[in-house]
Amino acid sequence: MKIRILARVIVYSNKKILLVRNKDADFWYIPGGGWEYEKENLIEGGIREVKEETGLDVGIDKFLYLREYHESEESIMLETYWLSSLKNEVDLNKDHIDADSNGKVEEAKWFTKEELLNTKFFPVFLKDKFWDDFEKIDNSADMFISS
Repeated sequence: MKIRILARVIVYSNKKILLVRNKDADFWYIPGGGWEYEKENLIEGGIREVKEETGLDVGIDKFLYLREYHESEESIMLETYWLSSLKNEVDLNKDHIDADSNGKVEEAKWFTKEELLNTKFFPVFLKDKFWDDFEKIDNSADMFISS
């Protein structure tokens, strides 16, 4: 059985979240990807993935979700979802190319809750859940504790 751990980062700013889209894809998703455990911790992996896929520098604020799914009978994915904020206000580069030479991200874009409702987006559970949960997140310094 192969287990792959992913770090997904919900970048939230000005009541919008950042999503990415791969080349030739008709859907959007939360930036992130595979954890390179031999070189970094999971949080560093999430920060790296956002930088590679969007060009933005973020800081991780809170742990939000853990999702398990079976890609096949031989492969399990564990996706961690982290809430982050921008380290500095920078416009997205409209000519962005994924900084990972094997990367597939073609576009990054900010979405409001209302825009997301009419957008093909994965994972679907976050369309409503994140916005509801965001209102309940406490502001303690402990990134692993939220309401």
